[in-house]
Amino acid sequence: MLIWLWSHLFRSKLYLRKNKEKLYTTYLRPVVTYACCIWATTAGDENKLNIFERKVLRKIYGPVYNPDTQVWERRSNEQIQQLYGKGNIIQFIKGTRLEWAGHVWRADNSIVKKVLVNNLNRKRPRGKPKQRWLDVVKRDIQELRPDWHGDLMHAYNREDWKKLILAVKGLNGL
Repeated sequence: MLIWLWSHLFRSKLYLRKNKEKLYTTYLRPVVTYACCIWATTAGDENKLNIFERKVLRKIYGPVYNPDTQVWERRSNEQIQQLYGKGNIIQFIKGTRLEWAGHVWRADNSIVKKVLVNNLNRKRPRGKPKQRWLDVVKRDIQELRPDWHGDLMHAYNREDWKKLILAVKGLNGL
């Protein structure tokens, strides 16, 4: 029922695209990314989230009419991202994850940091190791700032950390 309602709302011609975008960014996206700051996303998870976002945006922007062939055509992914003009859902998740990592790392006496830093004395199971949250955070840092070598100690420098988060969310690099 709820999916039909959102689908109908985003396809409706009664609402402006700007209002539909606001509904997506202020209501639907936060529901989908609830507690994303603690997710250890895999490439498959990120792909599924990108597909979801493109489906929603494709419903908001609708098809485009091609006068040469006189047929309505589906918009390409690049056209949709260009029309939306904001960072995608993965950038939002990575930015939120790095914000939370900075808070956790700066809280020196917190239980969360103690659990994160101290390896609990147990062996990891055999086979392919599961992805850990700290490994994903280090990978995100390494992608943006290779010179930091995935080190979380830079979280103590709030200005540099804020620039890192803005670079993730804003897609403007460093």
